Amino acid sequence: MSEKEKEWFLSLQEEMKLTIMEDMLKEGDFVTALATSKILLDAPIHKGGISTGKIMQVFDKHMDAKRKKLNRNKDER
Repeated sequence: MSEKEKEWFLSLQEEMKLTIMEDMLKEGDFVTALATSKILLDAPIHKGGISTGKIMQVFDKHMDAKRKKLNRNKDER
């Protein structure tokens, strides 16, 4: 991602950035979601960064959904 793209991304509303990351995870693009989280974690909050806790909530939510799906599949066997 270029510096200009990073600046644009960091300028988005917090909820939008978290939603984009959540969508990446839903689509199975874990590598891009991790790279995106690094951008958000490296940036100061006052310049569009997001706290570790909020980013972890997105990843935890995704992992919880994955666990439930795996358990459902396991129970159906």
